[in-house]
Amino acid sequence: MNPALIFYVKLLMTLTVRKTALTLCGISDEISHDQLTRALNSDGFWPTLLESISKPFGISGGYLIIDDTVLEKPHGKYFEGASYVFSSSKGKAVFGYSIVLLIWTDGIKRIVLGERIYKKGGVSKIDLALEMLSHARNRLKIKPEFVIFDSWYGAKKLFKRLKDYGWYFITRLKKNRTVDGKKMTDFLKTPYASACGKLTGGLKVFVVRHGNKYFATNRLSMTRRGVLEIYERRQQIEEVNKQLKFLSLNDCQMRSRKAQSNHIAMCIFAYTMLEKESRKIGVSLYKCKKLIISGKMALPNADLAKLKRAA
Repeated sequence: MNPALIFYVKLLMTLTVRKTALTLCGISDEISHDQLTRALNSDGFWPTLLESISKPFGISGGYLIIDDTVLEKPHGKYFEGASYVFSSSKGKAVFGYSIVLLIWTDGIKRIVLGERIYKKGGVSKIDLALEMLSHARNRLKIKPEFVIFDSWYGAKKLFKRLKDYGWYFITRLKKNRTVDGKKMTDFLKTPYASACGKLTGGLKVFVVRHGNKYFATNRLSMTRRGVLEIYERRQQIEEVNKQLKFLSLNDCQMRSRKAQSNHIAMCIFAYTMLEKESRKIGVSLYKCKKLIISGKMALPNADLAKLKRAA
């Protein structure tokens, strides 16, 4: 593999400065700006590599969670494939990229299984999520207890795919959905009601109302409390998003879509290594990174060796 990418991942894990190519190359004489630029514009290789370092986690059962996050690019308008996308944290459209993520968790450990950059006018976020679910089932042989996602992914084609797989799901429903041909407020009239019914398309679900929020699962034997408790596990992907941004997910200023994609991959790779190490020694990812920065803990060289052999 190109040594520039080894260098890049190391710096993602050990530096606290803003990680643009110019900044990183100014810190060390190992790699030039041109070398790093060429490396980030090289063809991707990382999905197979990510699988190889994820295996020691022991993926069995657990939960698959689908969500997206925004890579905001507020200081430039010439990023390939970037557009105005809605940021839920800011409550408005911002310029940048929308990234669809699939993670696996057992409630404690968290592994990123896939990412896709959404392009406005291109493949929908639902279809990108379906690609990653297919990979998780057919390539990784994962059999989750539940697939969890918010109301933006509650589409008929995703429900059908999960039914075909024989997988259970828990999702939040939009208020304008209908069950048994009725509006949500008419189907469940009290703030803490629950009942079984059919969504448009005929899928039978158990629906739970919690205040003004509505949740549904295709596992009809579940209790109201069980649905709400499992849906709370969706917070795990929010934590992954925070940690990826802590590892400079937003920092890459290269204009090409390929470079942006490779930068995202390197951030995920760095995150996966830090997640493994933090679980091994029983500290948070943030603490693990601080130990590496201070020199009190060595970099995970076994995983870096896999990165070196990847090409």
